[in-house]
Amino acid sequence: MLRTLFATLLVLISCAGISQTSTLSPYSLFGLGDAPASSLSSQAGMGHTNLGVLSTTNINFANPATQTFVNRPTFSFDLRNEFLSLNDGIRSQSNSLFAIDNLSFGFPLINNFKKKRKAALSFGLQPRTRQGYDVVTSQSLADIGNVDYYFYGSGGLNNVNLSAAFDLIADSGRVHTLSIGVTGSYVFGKLARNRATVVDSNAGASDIFRTEALELSDIDYRLGLLYSQRLFFKKGTDDEKNGSISIGAYIKPQASLRTFSKSYAITFLGPYYDPYAIDTLDKSSGESTTELPLSYGAGASFRYASQWTFAVDFSSTAWSSLVVNGGTAGLNDETRFSAGVEYIPDYTAVKKVFKIIRYRTGFSFEQTRVNINGSQPTKLGIHGGFGIPIIASRSSSLLNFGTEYAIRGGSGLPLSERFWNIHIGMTITPNQFDRWFQKRKYD
Repeated sequence: MLRTLFATLLVLISCAGISQTSTLSPYSLFGLGDAPASSLSSQAGMGHTNLGVLSTTNINFANPATQTFVNRPTFSFDLRNEFLSLNDGIRSQSNSLFAIDNLSFGFPLINNFKKKRKAALSFGLQPRTRQGYDVVTSQSLADIGNVDYYFYGSGGLNNVNLSAAFDLIADSGRVHTLSIGVTGSYVFGKLARNRATVVDSNAGASDIFRTEALELSDIDYRLGLLYSQRLFFKKGTDDEKNGSISIGAYIKPQASLRTFSKSYAITFLGPYYDPYAIDTLDKSSGESTTELPLSYGAGASFRYASQWTFAVDFSSTAWSSLVVNGGTAGLNDETRFSAGVEYIPDYTAVKKVFKIIRYRTGFSFEQTRVNINGSQPTKLGIHGGFGIPIIASRSSSLLNFGTEYAIRGGSGLPLSERFWNIHIGMTITPNQFDRWFQKRKYD
């Protein structure tokens, strides 16, 4: 079982390492592309809340301090199918794509309930930003005629994460806990940005194609903190009838990425997406830096009777300070607010599937980073989903489904977007007969 699991993991990581177009939004042409709120299907159903939510099965890199609650080896992977509809007030267009969003593995380092403190370690691969656009605009010029401008690009950044978390403070009953976590990330990726100017064939002017390729890589990190307190706690009572409240926060400082760039401009014949070079107008390459912005956030959750979980999150990213390849990106700061609820009818009814399903819903609001002639689009989303325990495995394994419907746009903007994302994920933990990483003993 374990060998099969790791073989699958390696194959999927190899596939995910190949550059993939993982968004279709024209707004992804700004900066380094769109940054996903989170990568887990279970979080997508609750509005992507994750900064203060306690879970024994979620490997949460957004706030690594929460991982002290992971109580057994856990492997998870998540997939996403995005449906996007674009409307400019006159025409509409719809597309869809499929992408891998998460591959991760975590396990407890200290999980002895006789001890006060717990610790965990995890690693994984997740997308950091997504770029994928194909836009055309037209203009009529005197003495030239009609001119078409094509903009298209692909790529994005990815994170290889290594995360550690441990309790700074914990009493014997874990009534009060204060945990800290750190995630170190190797950030890498490629961005391809292309522009083509195609003039009327009767104008006697040449078509021009310009391209820029960026290759970025380096290391950054984020710190997380989580305080949790059990409520209604009485010794001798059943844990599941108690509640808890938790407050979490993270900060990700600014970081520099080494950036290698290559660009050239040519006159060409043929289609813009497969140009045949006639003459080279410009060619250059070099090395510079890309400055990633400061990001921070906080969240809280309330859990009662192992049935209800309520969560809220707030985060902000200073995209206005983003510098790409030595030049400012001209973006706005981004803020995001989200809230979500999870409900389990009766977690003890192990033979009644509909009573142990985790039902989830939530909403999100985002003031996006995009700056178009002084206008800043907003993004409003509604979310839903559920987690199905895999009873046959006799473990805490889950099959998670999440969906989100979001609208991005605003007054004075040339384009509005409607997203419908479907998230499917699997969380795999050992069953009661498995003992992952435990050495067998013989008498």
